Formats: sequence, C-alpha cells, structure tokens
Amino acid sequence: MKTSVSIATKPLVYSAFRYINNKVYNALAEYVDNSIQSYKDHKSLLSTLNPNHKLTVWIDIDTSREVITIKDNAYGISDEYYERAFELANIPLDASGLNEFGMGMKVSSIWLSNLWKVETTAYGEGYKKTLVFDLDDVVQKEKLSLDIITESAPVDDHYTVITLKKLSQNKPSSRQIPGIKKHLASIYSKYIQEGLLDLYINDELQGVTELKVLNAPFYATPNAAPVTWRKEIKFDAGPYHVRGFIGILEKMSTSTDNGFLLFRRGRVIGTSYEDRYRPSCLCGDVGSPRYKRIFGELELEGFHVSFTKNSFTEGDEFEMFINLLADQLEKDETFKIFKQAQNYKAREVVTPKVAKSLTDTLASTFSRPVVTNTKEPIVTKPLPSEVVDKDPGVSESDNLSQVTPPKEAEPVANPLTTKIMIDGYDFELELGHVKGSDTTWLYDLASIGEDKFKTQFNLKHKYFERFASDFKSEDGYLPVATFIKAMVTTELALMNGGDESGNIFRKTFNKLIGQI
Repeated sequence: MKTSVSIATKPLVYSAFRYINNKVYNALAEYVDNSIQSYKDHKSLLSTLNPNHKLTVWIDIDTSREVITIKDNAYGISDEYYERAFELANIPLDASGLNEFGMGMKVSSIWLSNLWKVETTAYGEGYKKTLVFDLDDVVQKEKLSLDIITESAPVDDHYTVITLKKLSQNKPSSRQIPGIKKHLASIYSKYIQEGLLDLYINDELQGVTELKVLNAPFYATPNAAPVTWRKEIKFDAGPYHVRGFIGILEKMSTSTDNGFLLFRRGRVIGTSYEDRYRPSCLCGDVGSPRYKRIFGELELEGFHVSFTKNSFTEGDEFEMFINLLADQLEKDETFKIFKQAQNYKAREVVTPKVAKSLTDTLASTFSRPVVTNTKEPIVTKPLPSEVVDKDPGVSESDNLSQVTPPKEAEPVANPLTTKIMIDGYDFELELGHVKGSDTTWLYDLASIGEDKFKTQFNLKHKYFERFASDFKSEDGYLPVATFIKAMVTTELALMNGGDESGNIFRKTFNKLIGQI
C-alpha cells in the first residue's frame, strides 16, 4: 500500500488550468464520466454482488457554504489505478472510454476550487484512501507528490467522494443551478433513459422528457394518412460514421427542443440543453418553421473531441460530413422531411372559450332584424335529381322537426336564446355549439316548437380546425357568424314561404363542405 502519489508536473501548470475556457456543467460532467466508466468496467462484478445495484451519482452544490460534493457508488479507485488517477495526463490503459484523457478530475477540480479532497475505497480492499490537494500549498512548495491517508473500511464498500472547497472565481451561483441540472440531464440523457444512471443534483433526481414527434399527413396531401415524421439515420463516409435519428417536433421550439444532440460514446458533446447543434444544412434558416421543428440525436464515431469534451476537433471534416448527411436526406424522395418541416401548418383547435365568444357573436348577429320584400316572394326551382345527393331515408318532404344533429354530438356550453325577425314574423332561435364525433356537418337547424328553432355549429368540423387561428377576436368571429346567419336565415325564409329546398340545400352543403 503506497503512502504517497505522484502529481508529476510543474506546480505552476496547475494554476494555468484555472483559466481554461470551460463551463460549470462541463466541469462537473467529468466526475460523472469517471463514475460511469468505473461502473462499466466492473459492471459484471457489481451486479454479482448485488443484482439490484444501479449506478448512482450525487452532486451537491452548496452556494452558501461554497462547497461542492460529488459522490458515487461505483467500484471505487483501486490501488492499481490510484496513481494514474492523480497524475496529470496519465492516459488510462484503455482509452476507449469516457475518461480517455486522464485529465478530467484534476482539471475540473483545479478549475473549480483551490482545495479538493478525494475519499475512495475499492471493493475488496478493506481500507479507505484519502488525498487532499491544496493548490496554494502545492504551488508554494512546488510539490510533486501528495501524501495518502489510509484508514480501515468494510471490505464490501465501494465508492468515491470528492469534496471541493475554497471555490474559485469559476464557482456556480445559485441562479446557475437550474441550468446546470438541465445541461447535465441532457448530457447523460441516454444513460438515464437506458436505466444505467440515477443522477441526483441537490437531492433532485434528474429525468429526461421524451420529445413528441409530429404525426400528420404530408403537407401537400392533407387528407392522406398521417405519417410519423421520424427517420432513422445510418450514414458512413470514410472513417466517419453516424447513427441516430432526425425528426419533426410536434410543437415548434425556438430555444431548447429544436436542433440536434451530438453524442460520442453515449454522452453529449458540446450540444446539451439549449446549446443544441443547429446547422443550416439540416435545420434551415434561423427562425424558419424548419428551424423550429427539426430535431434529432446523432451518435458520431471516428471524430475526436477536445479534452474538455465541449467540441469536436476535426472542424472542416466534421462540417463536410454533416453536409454530406444533409444531402443524402434531401435526396430521399420517399421521406421529404425538410419540406414537411418547412411547410406543415398544424391545425389549431377551437377552444371552448373561443367557441363561447363565437356563440355570443352569433347571438348578437341574429338579434338584428332581417327584412325582405314580401311583395316579391322568393321563387325557387327544384334541382335536377342527379345534382342532389340525397341521404337514404331522407326525402324532399322531410320537415325541420325531423332534422337533428348526430346522437354522438356532445354539448359543450349552455345554449343562448335570441329573437330573429323575418318578413315581419318573429322566431325564437336557440344557439349553441357541440363537439360531434361526426365531423361532416358544419351547422344544423331543427324545429323545437311553434316558431321555435335550434341551430348549433360543430367545433370538430374541419372548417374550424383549418381556420382556428383566425378566431382570436371579434374580427375573426364576425365573418363566420355572418355566414352561418345567412345560411340559417335563408332556410327559415324559404320554409316560411312554404319552400322546403333550404333543408335539402343545408344537407348538401354540409356534405360538400366536409370534402372541400
């Protein structure tokens, strides 16, 4: 058992790390990387010891005391790897994992603090090792090694605890903590989703929200079957490879959900949370519908990353590779994802509040008298039989009392009652709106008593879905209210004159407008 460990570099080099361009969540991610790699390297053993064992990392940021603590239940740092863990740039024997540079813990600790302590015990060793790194002491005394403090511990224990004190100017503020949580949850989203990692930050378990993919017809064929707008990606170019998916968001986003998460070895590189990758070749122009809808995840192989893991190093090659990927997607005529993202417009829903306002506008509109010249009666000619598409069991002699909306219609508001005057005759008209499962009819009219009628419009009709965005104020309500008034008034006027063609017209109109 060693009593000291080499830190093997000129002490002043450590001071230079303080000024590296970095972010708090990137620095903290280095500790999580080490925990994940320790767990993965010993997963079979840890699972044998405890079939229910799950890697857990706790990060506590105490801004009032200026202390940061990182703890895990991974394998621990064994004697075999202990010196390698603390000697700067001592690359791991297997550099294919998340701790490939051998710098993460050291650089992050110095970037964040002047005093840090590492306590660890590896399974089966039976003792805990503690090392304290005091930057001021190391620099002043030009130390090249540090003492190891050992004490007995249960042989079954396995963990690492890192405590950062005397925080540097890079320390996080309390206002930064919500963002740190979101970035770290994003960086390790795959590990969290796969159930490999439980990540707690200030005692809060971090989760990942799965973004909803647009399910809708192609914009140019709105009546076609809906399509799930997500495409799996498998693309290779020379030594570079990408796997993942590209999709269209169900709801547009301008800051957090749109764009791409770029992964390497299962963790996000430089594109977490609101910093998603949004190249114009994939996402289109900034602010465009395509820009707001395109999203995805890309797992990249063959590329190298900076030692802070906040970017890929092959700038030109990386850009060229992404452009080639975009070209391939653009040429796919079977799945026109870019055109759909740019041109698709979601059908808005008329809310009950909007519907109530529309009903009120209708009532106000109907309350204004309608005057026609009775001396010149309305004359109608019967339509040719081949033009009128009659419903089975409905004849031209059907009267209004027999006309009712579908049984499935569900009233969504109390109806309003208003008066309407046509040619000097007063009628009482009940106005309402429903949600009908039969979306083919726009409005209905039925007799409910002597000189009493009921009309209602169907919120689930495609007309309202298509033009819902226009119903934001009375200026939007008034045109459709006037339109329905004209239709209802025409039918009542015809009926009042003994002409039943209005009934047939309404049925034909309702059928056709559902198809247009």
